[in-house]
Amino acid sequence: MKIIPRYVLKHFLPVYVLAAVSFAGIYLVVDFFERVERMLDNHLTFREIYTYFLFKIPMILTQGIPMAALLSAIIALGMLKRNRELIAMETAGVNPSYYTAPIAVAALVLSLFHFCVAEFVARPLNQKLEETWAVRVEHRKPAPWKNPENIWFRNQNTIYQIWLYDAQKNVMQKASIFFLDPGFNLVQRIDAQRVSWTNPGWLAEDGLIISFRDGNKEQQWFERKQLDLKVTPGDFKAGEAVPRFLKWTDLHRYVEKLEGEGFSSTPYRVDLHLRFAAPLATLILTLLGTLIALRQGLHEGMAAGVGISLFIAFAFVAISNVGSSLAFAGSLPPFLGVWAGNVIFAALFCYFWIRRSA
Repeated sequence: MKIIPRYVLKHFLPVYVLAAVSFAGIYLVVDFFERVERMLDNHLTFREIYTYFLFKIPMILTQGIPMAALLSAIIALGMLKRNRELIAMETAGVNPSYYTAPIAVAALVLSLFHFCVAEFVARPLNQKLEETWAVRVEHRKPAPWKNPENIWFRNQNTIYQIWLYDAQKNVMQKASIFFLDPGFNLVQRIDAQRVSWTNPGWLAEDGLIISFRDGNKEQQWFERKQLDLKVTPGDFKAGEAVPRFLKWTDLHRYVEKLEGEGFSSTPYRVDLHLRFAAPLATLILTLLGTLIALRQGLHEGMAAGVGISLFIAFAFVAISNVGSSLAFAGSLPPFLGVWAGNVIFAALFCYFWIRRSA
């Protein structure tokens, strides 16, 4: 590596490490004081508490990568500009793209690192964290299923076979419900295309009731029928199929299968887009940060760079969260809602780049 790129990275990387560690530390401290009392009340051991927060670090780091990279780009270039080193480079005929390229490459590497850590480390650990919290702190039963398809669930003397449970809308798709007597004999079966939570009960649609009495079988078709079931949506969420824990390749196949069967896959398609949009945000925000740093005046201090970084990060998070929420609700297409923040800030980068080059 040549001298100038190495010198620029020498300013960028230490600031990035400091920002990332600081973000993770603050997050952990706040989260620790929010949760530790409930953990102690439920008699978790020191090892369990320590492991819980240790497993949370990869997820925290991935959340802080875009902000840390943006802050590092603005501060690193701001320091070089305040010391008039950038002016010296330009006077010597060095093109600005030459000394900003190392930061762009570092941001690209961080984007790939973000994706890999989130996909292969943070996601499996998050699944363990949620299971630990649900079982040890909230005292819910362990997840009764892992496969997101063909769910089987038993509650008291009732067995549920569900092709798909939509946790966002509290709806069972293609459900079969088996009612058993104390001797484990089948007394009634209900098949329905859809069973939805209407609070305080379940509403079955387009189904069939089969009753077994004294060796006889009675059938009754219905369009809509209120069911008196002993379960609530919370019982199913305790063991939700959680496609969000699938690898992105498996999640993509799952989404395609849902859509092929004619079911809505909106929440899962939004999640699929988020897995790529979030890491790419690191590159976009860092590139935008480099241009903003180059436009700063010589006498603008470190506080100004931090303030600008916080403003940009807040605006990006706000736009991305609003877009994702609208996509989850079905008000926007998943692609448009999830990628809104990236597209807007990429457009801002192009605008500043064109103005600088003009």
